[in-house]
Amino acid sequence: MQIVLASNFDDRLVAETADLPVSTFFGGYPVQLTGGGRPPQILPEVTPERFRDHLEVVHRLGRNFYATLNSSDLGLHEYRPDYVERFLREVGELLDLGVDGFVIAIPALIEAIRTEWPDVPITVSTFARIRTATQAEYFLGLGARTIILEEANRDFRLIRALVRLGAEVEILVNQSCLPSCPYRGHHLNTSSLASQPGAPAPAFEYPILECGLEYVRDPSKLISGIFVRPEDLQVYEEVGVARFKVSGRNRSTEWLAHAARAYASRSYPGDLTEILSLVQVKGPRSALKRIVAASGNREAERLADAFRPLEQITIDNRAFPKDFLRHIAAVDCEHTTCSACGYCREVAEHVLRIAGRPPSEYRPPVELPEAIRLLPELRAGASGLPPDTVPLPVVR
Repeated sequence: MQIVLASNFDDRLVAETADLPVSTFFGGYPVQLTGGGRPPQILPEVTPERFRDHLEVVHRLGRNFYATLNSSDLGLHEYRPDYVERFLREVGELLDLGVDGFVIAIPALIEAIRTEWPDVPITVSTFARIRTATQAEYFLGLGARTIILEEANRDFRLIRALVRLGAEVEILVNQSCLPSCPYRGHHLNTSSLASQPGAPAPAFEYPILECGLEYVRDPSKLISGIFVRPEDLQVYEEVGVARFKVSGRNRSTEWLAHAARAYASRSYPGDLTEILSLVQVKGPRSALKRIVAASGNREAERLADAFRPLEQITIDNRAFPKDFLRHIAAVDCEHTTCSACGYCREVAEHVLRIAGRPPSEYRPPVELPEAIRLLPELRAGASGLPPDTVPLPVVR
């Protein structure tokens, strides 16, 4: 087993996970030429000096560090005459800092790197949204070695096909996204563009609000989402997967170490929400309450109230069926619907509690305001929310 762990650039994280099978850390600057997959205001600011010092600690314990240049959208800046030259200069300076490899989503960026550094390891980001073996084959042909699966991490037909292709498959384990999330593409592009120089990063990403409202309407969808339990890693290992990614670059050292330890132990006898991202559950209410405090917006207040019960969600990891993932692996989830199958809904009744009650006793709010009307309120600087992000200088 190899744990691939998010870095918050705190050297204590490296020390506190020294006894775990962490092979690789990953992270990057909050703002960089390509963007880096997370809105900058949620990430720690990192100077080149801090970057270099942190990598020295990582390497001292025999771990690798991959830089995240994993945007799904470059804002058309890639058509500028000097863009590729600037990108390669940034890559070279990251390599000089000690970076061992890169996480990338856009094929053109892989091609650019290969022109100068043909042997640098490249991992295909979840932002590439690999859903078929043919997609993966293109990336492998460009020289990528590893493919990270997130949305398709319960698609075992795909996983087996990737292993047969010779790909090193990495599974993202602790995200709480909706199954087949319709807001996913918009979310990835929002994060990608927000983390580029000069971009007015939104105070809160609107697609997360929409995603969260799906859980407000039906909390049992959490169980049919894309997380992986520590107890179920063996199911992946049986088909040739050895790398498991724990995300959370915006989290504390204590939280990251705790989550990594749970997956390394292959067991977590507590509340599963303690090691999952749950950004869709926890984030929207705080953003909505800030809007209400600044402007008294009644629609935002009603939506904030709708999220209140989700603050008391728990998932009892001990109550899952032992064959939970094996059952899902035998279902063609890609070509059926959750409403037609119903298995995860049945499991949710045993493991999920909203304010101490099972989903069957939960009553979703009715006639909620249309969230789209709040989109302008979520822009940077609106309604007392954080101002436009001041971009860090691109490293030169």
